[in-house]
Amino acid sequence: MEPLLVEWFELGRMEYADAYQLQLDLSKQLKSSTLAGYLLFTEHPPTITLGYSLKGDEGKSYLRVGEETLEKVGIKVFQTERGGKATYHGPGQLIIYPVLNLNLLNLSSKRYVMKLEEVVVNWLRALGIDAGLDLEYPGVWVNDKKIASVGVRIEDRITRHGIAINLNPDLSHFELIIPCGIKTRKMTSYLELTGSWLERKKAILGLIENFEKVFQIKVIAGDKNSLVFKGGFNDNQGMAHAGSV
Repeated sequence: MEPLLVEWFELGRMEYADAYQLQLDLSKQLKSSTLAGYLLFTEHPPTITLGYSLKGDEGKSYLRVGEETLEKVGIKVFQTERGGKATYHGPGQLIIYPVLNLNLLNLSSKRYVMKLEEVVVNWLRALGIDAGLDLEYPGVWVNDKKIASVGVRIEDRITRHGIAINLNPDLSHFELIIPCGIKTRKMTSYLELTGSWLERKKAILGLIENFEKVFQIKVIAGDKNSLVFKGGFNDNQGMAHAGSV
């Protein structure tokens, strides 16, 4: 039996709102597609996102500084529909948004999240980093520091949102929030752990290989001309980078 096909796209740096709109549009397309889904690789300008449970004043309580202060330094805040608490996105972070049909993949929601974490753990271990899971907190950890955050939304058995992996971001920006609602833990990155930079191309190709193994799928480069969404792309966004690194 041939493995299910998933298309991947490298979107470059993209505004959070645009990436979210693209996920919505691809979710609709996927309902009538023979594909099992899409893997979107991107990074965002400095952005803080709040999970769906953090609304109003509760959401603000996870910010260590006011929204006006954040706005002055160019950091946007978004209320999202994903699970989890507060997290930071910014340059130097590799974000993966899997838009996948769980019916075709025959996966429960819980099993899907476990596999996402497994992809990152296996990839990091292959790079010599002793990554693992924490029984108390979600995400991927190296000792007591988090290197990758996971937060998803599943609607009509199709996934949105996903994984944020710290390659070489400015870790001080995480001090602006209570990351994932955990006051006693810190964030880390590939750069902090190894003292070296990891080429983005190498990271993406390694992760694709692990997605294929863990999900038992075939990941192929998507056709950039088919990647159309309501928000549109500018010259520095996805159409220039889709399906290539």
